[in-house]
Amino acid sequence: MGTDGHEKHAAAFGRERALSYDDQVHRFWPGYGVLQQVAAEVIAAALLDSEAASLLMVGVGTGSEVKPFARYVGAGVRFTGVDPSPDMLDVAREKLAAEGLLERTTLHACELRDLERGPLFDGAQMIGVLHHLPGDEARLELLREIAGRLKPGAPFVIGCRTGDDPRLRAVEDRRAIAGGQPPEAAERRRKAMASLRVPASEEEVFALLSRAGFVAPCLIFAELHIRVWVTRCEPSAIGA
Repeated sequence: MGTDGHEKHAAAFGRERALSYDDQVHRFWPGYGVLQQVAAEVIAAALLDSEAASLLMVGVGTGSEVKPFARYVGAGVRFTGVDPSPDMLDVAREKLAAEGLLERTTLHACELRDLERGPLFDGAQMIGVLHHLPGDEARLELLREIAGRLKPGAPFVIGCRTGDDPRLRAVEDRRAIAGGQPPEAAERRRKAMASLRVPASEEEVFALLSRAGFVAPCLIFAELHIRVWVTRCEPSAIGA
């Protein structure tokens, strides 16, 4: 994302937006809570040791995606969350403390590439980040950064926006209006999506995953344009 991208992201997800983010997402994507639950279930089932694993959460935001893991993994599991927005992480600390999960979670206000290297993680998750990157080069760089921090065979859950179907966009527009946005906000949202160059298809995402060293992606959740898959890290498969 670069320094400028980091600053723009932090500014876009400031304190005011951070405080209202979860409520806005759940109103716009009613299935978001189910998405987080399913992601936690899938990773927990794929871990070799669900009692004492280390998990990397990329774009952890307000920390809400950590909460469901408490139901499916042991108390020895530790989380490392990375997000460029300090304001989002301030909210995450409050939410995780209220859930008794803060002592098991380390939060870093930075891009993943700026996080100090340590022992390899047993699994990773990244929801709603990939489509915010400007193109394939930046997406591949981030996916390779994640792969380089995972143990071979580690599960990776990734979710992003794909495609632009007018039928699904119409539903999104209606949801936005029902949530209080003016009708003209729909056009601004379309322009924003166009400027992001959202992945056109799941095949496009799969190609990036393969180049980064991830194999066998499997769909685990979908709502309108949002798709979520579980894959696994196999560095030896690059170029195969």
